[in-house]
Amino acid sequence: MREFAEAMKILGEPNRLRIVKMLQERPAYVCEIAQVLGISMATVSTHLSVLKRFHIVEDKREGVKILYSLSSPQNRDIEKLLDFLKEIGENWEVTREDRKHLHSIEDVDEVCSKQGNTEA
Repeated sequence: MREFAEAMKILGEPNRLRIVKMLQERPAYVCEIAQVLGISMATVSTHLSVLKRFHIVEDKREGVKILYSLSSPQNRDIEKLLDFLKEIGENWEVTREDRKHLHSIEDVDEVCSKQGNTEA
């Protein structure tokens, strides 16, 4: 129960929830997420580290960039929570705008170079 309650708290943070909703659409690099959210890559990396600790996201290093995607949580209750999140928020203006912005990114390398070249 404690782990589920902590996951609820973690997903209650607006930027983390926005990240999860974006990653439901497609995997994304830290620099892309930072651009869409309008926050620093360091802040995005911190949010992703928290989500990774609960096996909500997973990463794959590609050179200096790290690609993040949703994973299958080890905790069945957290997995059900993520399934629930797939059902809600699809009509939220912020979800639509974030996904539109994410899909508008054509050159990931350019976005990453503008953000600072390296990711954590």
